[in-house]
Amino acid sequence: MQVLAGDIGGTKTLLAICEVTARGEAAGAPRVEVLASKRYDSRKYPGVGSICRELAAEVDRPPPLYAGFGVAGPVANGRSHTTNLPWIVDQRDLAQTLGIAAVRLANDFHTLAVGIEAVKPKDLATLNEGVRDPKGPWAVLGAGTGLGEAIALVGVSGQREVLPTEGGHCSFSPRSELEIGILRFLSQRYEHVSWERILSGDGLVNLAEAVAHVTGLRPGDQLQDTILHDRSNAPAAVTAGAGSGDPLCKHALELFCRLYGAEAGNFALKTLATGGVFVAGGIAPRIVDALRDGRFRDAFLDKGRMRPLLEQMPVQVVLDTDAGLLGAALMAAREAQSRLTPTASPPR
Repeated sequence: MQVLAGDIGGTKTLLAICEVTARGEAAGAPRVEVLASKRYDSRKYPGVGSICRELAAEVDRPPPLYAGFGVAGPVANGRSHTTNLPWIVDQRDLAQTLGIAAVRLANDFHTLAVGIEAVKPKDLATLNEGVRDPKGPWAVLGAGTGLGEAIALVGVSGQREVLPTEGGHCSFSPRSELEIGILRFLSQRYEHVSWERILSGDGLVNLAEAVAHVTGLRPGDQLQDTILHDRSNAPAAVTAGAGSGDPLCKHALELFCRLYGAEAGNFALKTLATGGVFVAGGIAPRIVDALRDGRFRDAFLDKGRMRPLLEQMPVQVVLDTDAGLLGAALMAAREAQSRLTPTASPPR
């Protein structure tokens, strides 16, 4: 079945026409093949409908009858007022505008969690081997612009149903004198120091500034200038500095990986994620070598009496940055299936 899928961000919108095969081979996983895709500058358009019409014109065909979109912002009753764009996206209005049967709309982290089902094994990097329970809950977390956390459970249909959370806004919990110092530093900046203030793009910069304050390590002039005048590019500057051996950047990135592992362990225990823990989002694929060096795993397992339980939970990094798009395609296909499958007649 062909569907229209979209990943709607505050800066870029990725649209694709996808072929969805409900079930793959032996593993029973759904498969999504991207037939055509294009990325658009979101700010140049008045809404999603105009972008979809442009894609249809470029591929010289009307959009498929079913569409799914992940949007960077809260979604309630199929409607979202996007966080970083002056758009209101309503799934019923959008379906009418495009002249198609139905649109499914969900938060972008929700669609990412759905899309993990369609991620190929080669696009998963293992941080802890564990033993997967096929019917066990998944814990999905991902640092990017913010920190998303979601739970995926096997529903009565056999498909995984996603329970979105706002777990990234839970209070940061330090575990050492250094981390207590970081909390004190950030408490002067924020009314509430959440995990998102640590585990996000800006969180990595926060860590570099906090480590500099606590330890006395000085940021280089170029990094300092980037933080002051071009903060949106500062996370990449910290990562690059760590790679080139800058002591402050290296310290900040290593601490970021430890804290990422600590919060992944917290979330795994809260969800009893015997089906696996998936580390997604935009940052993890870029720092996968640092995540693999043992610091993440050590912190993930460092839960006292619960260590044996966590050792059995598989932990993998999702390397496919289009997982959210795959999830949007799966949502569209499931909407089509629910509408096209005849309901059973009640017993006489």
